[in-house]
Amino acid sequence: MNTNSASTAAMSEGGTRTNASPPVWLGYAQTGGRVSLRLGETNQRLLVGGHGSAELSALLAYACRESGIRVLVLDIDGAVSRRVSGYMEHYDYTCFLHDAFHIEEDDSTRHGQLIASAYCTALGLDSEEEAIVDAALHKLSVHDNTASPAVLFDAMDGVEGFRGFYVDKLKGRIGGLKFLESAENGSVRSLLSLGGSIVNFSRARYQQAAEVASAVFLAKLLAMLPGASRAPEVIIVTGAHRIFGGLPRVQHRERLLSEVLDSGAAFILASSQLHALSDSAWEAFPNKLLSSDAWNEGTGDRSRERPHDPILPNASVIADAHFGQLRVFIPRNFEPRFEPARTGPETTEGRRRNDDELTAIVLEDIKRYETPTRTSIIEFLSAEYGTQTVEAELDRLFAAECIKLESRDSKPGGHGMLVYTITQRGLQTLEGLRR
Repeated sequence: MNTNSASTAAMSEGGTRTNASPPVWLGYAQTGGRVSLRLGETNQRLLVGGHGSAELSALLAYACRESGIRVLVLDIDGAVSRRVSGYMEHYDYTCFLHDAFHIEEDDSTRHGQLIASAYCTALGLDSEEEAIVDAALHKLSVHDNTASPAVLFDAMDGVEGFRGFYVDKLKGRIGGLKFLESAENGSVRSLLSLGGSIVNFSRARYQQAAEVASAVFLAKLLAMLPGASRAPEVIIVTGAHRIFGGLPRVQHRERLLSEVLDSGAAFILASSQLHALSDSAWEAFPNKLLSSDAWNEGTGDRSRERPHDPILPNASVIADAHFGQLRVFIPRNFEPRFEPARTGPETTEGRRRNDDELTAIVLEDIKRYETPTRTSIIEFLSAEYGTQTVEAELDRLFAAECIKLESRDSKPGGHGMLVYTITQRGLQTLEGLRR
């Protein structure tokens, strides 16, 4: 039995192939025979929902890898990592955190807008607050190439056209993430050509850190996909309600979701809490793979395609809202295999020790020189202390508000550049270290 859907071609074993993408084997039909699903078509979209979404999304990742489909998993809740990390390249999000905040130079304006939308979705900002963040990131994309919370916090002061209470309130929201920093370790571009990889965000120390990091990583991915010579064919995002959550009042553009829909890759969103998923994401993904609990209990008015007939607790449903076709199947079993993630450097918030000598040298140099940029300080001190150590110390001092960034003209009529200056707290810290 084959579906007539042009966007999701679910088929039983022996069915007629309607496109070139290989099928992924999901399980068995209740009447016998295998049930497979074709993925990888342009603008292919699939929503996996229910309390069994963890097992189903892990099965999809395993089946894609088995079929030779290049798959990338953004594992926000860690559901896939615990089951299939032994079959794929498994990375902790800290490996790419620094690079994820790096604005792509080839398309800096678009990437800056995507990062603004990432902050908007992760922090639940409205349209006006998104515009403030967008303006700050536009300034950063011109003068600098980093959009981390610590740098964005300081850039908010120079946003033209926005002043007063709203900027101060938004700075407070951004300020809570100032410690979300990491020294450079890996490149997101290196992930694009891998056959199968998982980026695990579940080790973040608090939920908002995982949400911001994953949203910014997704923005980076969307900015790089159009120019990538070799990209993932399928991208799975678990815990999708953490990024595309349903707010009490939606007053922003949802640009991040729009870019997901316009991208050429096949996107699969997985959520165990469909009630927390936005209506826009629900409607934009008409093809759904639901576990028995979501199907039998229903998900409110949004599941209009659900008939009244329940399914067995160990079954799942493939539903096509466009054509009204339903497929009930029993998911297949496979051997779970876990491998620890490759970890990058600790985020700034996790560091408890710092080198007082290096701290004093960095503060002294910033106080002494007229235009100490991040690049100049790192190049000057990296030979003795190492690049990652110096970068981490700069991030720590910035997050502790001992130093700040200011825009200065390199020469009359030239382009501005961001330089470090020492703050009053930095002067007090330096004085204490001299004693």
